[in-house]
Amino acid sequence: MCKMEKRFPVNGTFELTGRCNLSCKMCLVRVDRKRIRELGLRERTADEWIHMAGQARDAGTLSLLLTGGEVMLRPDFCEIYEAIAKMGFVLTVYTNATMVTDEIMQVLEKLPPHKIGVTMYGASNETYQKLCGCADGYDRFLDGVQRLSKLPSLFDIRTTIVRDNLADLPAMREYVKQRFGEEKVLHISRAVMEKIRGSIGCPGESRLTPRENIALVYEEVEKLRQMILDGTIQETAENKKKLQVKREQPLKEGSYLFTQCGAGINQYTISWDGTMYACELLNQGHTDPFQTGFEQAWEDLPEQYPGAKEMKACAECKYAVLCEACPASRLAETGDWFGIPEYFCQEAEQLYHILEDIKVV
Repeated sequence: MCKMEKRFPVNGTFELTGRCNLSCKMCLVRVDRKRIRELGLRERTADEWIHMAGQARDAGTLSLLLTGGEVMLRPDFCEIYEAIAKMGFVLTVYTNATMVTDEIMQVLEKLPPHKIGVTMYGASNETYQKLCGCADGYDRFLDGVQRLSKLPSLFDIRTTIVRDNLADLPAMREYVKQRFGEEKVLHISRAVMEKIRGSIGCPGESRLTPRENIALVYEEVEKLRQMILDGTIQETAENKKKLQVKREQPLKEGSYLFTQCGAGINQYTISWDGTMYACELLNQGHTDPFQTGFEQAWEDLPEQYPGAKEMKACAECKYAVLCEACPASRLAETGDWFGIPEYFCQEAEQLYHILEDIKVV
């Protein structure tokens, strides 16, 4: 793949660890110490991460996300966070909020991040035990949210819905509204793909069926469609606009594989073992910034990926316009950059049938 012009590493992600205190079944990236040894890898030290952050800043990174695994699991999290926070990034921290200590709060209060994203996995200790293997996980989550929400940071609550916590969704939404107000939304992630980078999770076994997932993610679309079909509201141009799904033009043969999403163009991820990827969902195609330096790793990144090519099966599929498969999901699901991920195919078909009655597709 040829190098491109006009690339700037504006948005970065540091995956400080692949380990977590929870053992969520659907996690794409979670590893433990045993798995790390089996892979022959190691987590990067605090000094290494701090030095890398300095290089990223000097290369033009403005926005930086610190994530895991669970970042607060690292005993040196405060050391890493404080040093990086002083560098002037627009800083975001992702956490499950179950390991928020007094020491961590002291550092965050002194140097608040721009944003905190907290992941919620259920609405009871029973669900946390079933899904995450943590008998008091919900209580610890509530305590962590109580602490973190006092910071002057933007605050989001996110979740990933799978079989083991689907029944908790109404209660989770109610908690968010009760705790943060009627306007606050529980953000639902739909990125439940097959595991990557040696993960010990089992996302493929725990995720919803394509039909269930589409019904969940597009439930507001389905509600609006049903109201139009029932005659409760009129089919107007404005209502149809609400139902439109973004349509991407096919990439030209040989063009950069991630042109449509910006991965490797204005964003990157450095995983827990120190390898740089264009996207956090990739498990192939990386450079080694801790060996070559940040700028060289960023410069060489596009060359690690094949050029785009026409996919005849997708081009001829009437559901393709609604398909959300991307190079990363194709690779994770099939082991091939240009593979056909059946799960995503079925999702596209389900969404098509939701929309076809009102002639949106």
